[in-house]
Amino acid sequence: MRILIAEDDPASRKILTVCLEKLGYQVVATTNGLEAWQAMQQADAPKLAILDWMMPEIDGVEVCRRLRAINARQQPYLILLSALGTKEDIAKGLDAGADDYLTKPFNVLELQARIKVGVRLLEMQARLRQSMETIEASLLAAGEIQKSLLPKHFIGVGSLEFAWQFVPCDAIGGDVFNIVPLDAQRVGLYMVDVAGHGPAAAMVSVLVYQLLNATTGILADHTVKPPRILEPEEVLRILDGEFPLMRFKRHFTIVYAVFNHATGVLTYSNAGHCSPMVVDPNAGVTALTTAGTVIGVGAMPFGQESVALSPGYKVVFCSDGVEEIADASNAFFGEEGTKGTLLALQKEPVAALVQGLYDAAMGFAGGHPPGDDLSILAFEYKGVLPESS
Repeated sequence: MRILIAEDDPASRKILTVCLEKLGYQVVATTNGLEAWQAMQQADAPKLAILDWMMPEIDGVEVCRRLRAINARQQPYLILLSALGTKEDIAKGLDAGADDYLTKPFNVLELQARIKVGVRLLEMQARLRQSMETIEASLLAAGEIQKSLLPKHFIGVGSLEFAWQFVPCDAIGGDVFNIVPLDAQRVGLYMVDVAGHGPAAAMVSVLVYQLLNATTGILADHTVKPPRILEPEEVLRILDGEFPLMRFKRHFTIVYAVFNHATGVLTYSNAGHCSPMVVDPNAGVTALTTAGTVIGVGAMPFGQESVALSPGYKVVFCSDGVEEIADASNAFFGEEGTKGTLLALQKEPVAALVQGLYDAAMGFAGGHPPGDDLSILAFEYKGVLPESS
């Protein structure tokens, strides 16, 4: 192992060098604080340094301060060496960033023991850093898998054109949404927001995702032929039974809707989720407010409502990460921020509408990352399909 020493006194520097070499260490010797500071900025800088306090150019305390000011992934272990041995001096050195303090004249056995402490800590930090890198890589891989569950970025399904945005606040998040063709006339769409974020929330969201499909999940009753498409409130009741709070230790919100291409009617049920917004390109923005409580607490019914859409109408689903994004004063973007933005963009195509809402929310935050997963899913109704009319 290489150790840097910074000592302006030639005799003291020689004694330190000989002692360290006898202990089996390679020595990088510098004669003042400036040389030490420059050497410690190199890519191959030693991981441990012994710095004399009183030196020309820059003293050892200032070298400690400068090294600690660098946001390095691995910080060096710093031992401050000085003839100043009062409690106040020791406190000043440690406060500047030194890890340990050794007074002159030093005892070789004490020097050896303190270096061993530093080596042990550096080795522990290296193992911890390796473990963290492994965890980070696993989380990033899990995040990519989670993103692969989301629909294609801009897609058309029958008479609908979709667009979306998804920004997890961690590598993986608790939000999930999807678009599920149910039969020739109907398409289902949902947005789920599991309480919290990170791996535990993501695992619950994936379990919900697996259930919400038309072929093997709970969106259709396959005991009859042809399969019966379940009403949105029926789906939420099943989820409430499958995900009790006592078992999963967390609840989630969901809005699930079924759109009929032939009639232009959207039927939805909402379990504690943010209200979907209907954007009329010529009139305004209306919140769909029918809702029950969250999934997991066994408090039914959830309620269900149908609304007829005209061609050109857009419907926007958001997670609470949009409304709860905060500015520098901790004021929330809120439902009014969402409504106001959608109103300003009411004549825009659905892709531009989603991008504009995302930009407005992030701009409101002033560049700060969101504190919760941020999801936006929207569609534009293009009109009754010719084959369905």
